[in-house]
Amino acid sequence: MKIKKNKEIRPLTAIILAGGKSSRIGSDKDKAILKLNKKCLIDIVISKLKHIVGDNIIIVGPPEKYPSYKQVVPDIFNQRGLLVGLYSGLKSSASRYNLVVGCDMPFLKVELLQYMRDKIDSNDIIIPRYAKNYIEPLCAIYSKDCLSIMERNIEAGILSIRRIFPYLKVRYIEEKEIKRVDSELNSFFNINFKEDFIRAEELIRKKGKKVIAKRTKV
Repeated sequence: MKIKKNKEIRPLTAIILAGGKSSRIGSDKDKAILKLNKKCLIDIVISKLKHIVGDNIIIVGPPEKYPSYKQVVPDIFNQRGLLVGLYSGLKSSASRYNLVVGCDMPFLKVELLQYMRDKIDSNDIIIPRYAKNYIEPLCAIYSKDCLSIMERNIEAGILSIRRIFPYLKVRYIEEKEIKRVDSELNSFFNINFKEDFIRAEELIRKKGKKVIAKRTKV
């Protein structure tokens, strides 16, 4: 995989929100350790992130459930939800800018993550937007400058991620930009239900067939 060189590469830490149980998939295991193509979902995600951040990876989740991983931090607030997980990861990070993803996103495109990093500039949030204003908060870059408004909203019980946007400088990665590197938007595919898991297995099989066909032509 070729990664485009950038004159000014911003140091990034990746934050993985490890989520919870996979009961909607029909398992009592934590979603992060479910195996897809013989690999844990979280390990698939980590393998993609390493192309961008090396070993600078924080997992937000109960540390006792992820003993073999280097840096695992719990939620700081008692409330549950995306904003609390984001805040906890950002608070624990040593980097100003942080790439945040979910643990159940096996088809993240490294090229898209790099493109987002290249668009940091002076922005506080770099976030994909597609399908008529749908945003993807779990494949986005957040600055630590987001922390103060996040904390204020959490303490006020305002847990919608969109409610922090008016106070920050947001750079949207629009659908046309996304499709240049991820034509089918598979980076945002996440696994919540059994049907999603089956679909993920199908996508892997199709990808394998394409690789074999390409080799045969060569």
